[in-house]
Amino acid sequence: MKSRKRVPMKVWLSAQRSTGLLVGGNHTSSSCAIGTGSPTSTMFPGKFLFSKVWGSFGPVQCEENKNLTTSVVKELMEKQILSYNAKALCVGKDSMSAVMALKDLGFSDVTGVYRHPCFSLKHKKFVYELDYEDNSYDFVISRDLDKASAPAMLVLEVERVLTPGGIGSMLVGRSGSLIRSVTPISSLLKASSVVHVDYVNGFALIVFKKKLKNGTYFEQYRLPADCRSMANTKPILDNIEPLLEKRPVGFEKTIAYLPEFVNISHKQRMVYIDVGASEHLNSNVTDWFLPSYPVDRKAFHVYFIDHNTSVMLSYVNKPGINFVYYPSLAGNRATSNSEASIDSDDSDPYVEDEGFDFLLWIKETVQNADFVVLKMNAGEVELKILSDLFESGTICSIDELFLHCSNQAVNRDWMDLFKSLRGTGVYVHQWWGDQ
Repeated sequence: MKSRKRVPMKVWLSAQRSTGLLVGGNHTSSSCAIGTGSPTSTMFPGKFLFSKVWGSFGPVQCEENKNLTTSVVKELMEKQILSYNAKALCVGKDSMSAVMALKDLGFSDVTGVYRHPCFSLKHKKFVYELDYEDNSYDFVISRDLDKASAPAMLVLEVERVLTPGGIGSMLVGRSGSLIRSVTPISSLLKASSVVHVDYVNGFALIVFKKKLKNGTYFEQYRLPADCRSMANTKPILDNIEPLLEKRPVGFEKTIAYLPEFVNISHKQRMVYIDVGASEHLNSNVTDWFLPSYPVDRKAFHVYFIDHNTSVMLSYVNKPGINFVYYPSLAGNRATSNSEASIDSDDSDPYVEDEGFDFLLWIKETVQNADFVVLKMNAGEVELKILSDLFESGTICSIDELFLHCSNQAVNRDWMDLFKSLRGTGVYVHQWWGDQ
C-alpha cells in the first residue's frame, strides 16, 4: 500500500525558541566515538550513579541509530516544530549516535547522558527521575519507552523538563495503528497535547507539545519596535469589550469595533480575511460579514481561506471576494474525529498539501494593505497560524482580530489565550458566531 503523509493530530501554539532534550541514542564503543573538542558537545553519566557499562554496538547499529535520529529531526524541521539552534540533551543507551547525528546536522550545543533506572548511593534507592530542573529544554526525543521499566515515569519526566511550548518526541515500536501507539502516551500527559504522529524508519513517532503557562502564550515573542498595529491599538485597548466566559445574549451589539475609535477614512487598501469559515457557515447564513461593523464590506478586499470548496464557492460570487484553497484546515475536523477511528489501522487524520504556504501568502497579501481584519476559528490549525504570525512579525500588519469560540462557554485555557493576546496589544474579540 502506498504510504500517505500524516499530519498533526493536535496543534497548539508551536513556534518558540528551541532547546532540546534527546532521550535515546548510542553511548558506546569506538564505533560511535565522538570528539570532545567542543565544550558544547559532552557525554557524561549525570549526578546520579549511572552504569558505566554503556554497551558495545557495531558500526551498523550505530549508523542505523544515527539515521533514525536524522529522520526524526528532518521531519520535525519540515513541520517547523524544531530549529537548528536547539540545545540538545541525548539520554539513553543510544545517546552517543544521537549526539553525532545532531552534530552532523549542524546543532551546536549537544549533550548526551546514559540513563536507565539507577541506584543512587545518596538516596539508597533506584532513581527514575531525570536530574534536570523543570522547564529546562525545548525539545525531547526518546526511543527508550519500550525498554523502560517505568514508562509512565519516563513520559512524565520528559514532560516535566520541557519548557512551556516545548516539544517531546517518543519513538515506539509499531503496535497496529498510530492511534494505538499514541494512546498510552497521550493518556499520561498532564500539561501537553499531541501535535504530530507518523511512522519513521519502522518506528511510530509521537510528538507532543507542552502547553504554555498562563499569560505566556504570546509574550515570549519579540515583535519589531515599529510594530504598526500594536502601536495603534495599545492606547485604545481600554475601550474594547470585556472578555466573557459564556456567550452573551445579542453578543454582536456588545462588540467595540476598532473603527469606532480610530479614523480609517484615509485608508486606501482594506483587507478582510476569513480563515476556516465553513465550520460555522451554512446555507441559512446569507450575510457572512461582521454585523453592525462601522465600515461597508464593499470597502474591503475579501479573502475566504478554507478547505471546503463546495461550501465556500457559494459565497464567492461577487467582485472583490476571493477564495483561497487551504486543505490543511481539514485537520481541525480530523482531530475531533480521531477517537472515533481508533479501531481503524489505516486511518489517516488528513493529507497535508505542501504546495500552499499560508504564512507567505498572508505576508504578500497584507504587505500593501493599510487596514487588515482577520477572523478565524480558535481551532488547533488556526492557532498554529497565529503563532506563526507572531514569530514572523506579520501580526504587526493585523489591525483587528476575531477568534471564533465554537462552544457556548470558554474554558480557562482559551481565556488565558485571549488575555495574552490583549496583553501584547492585539485588538482581539471573542467571536461567538451563529450557534
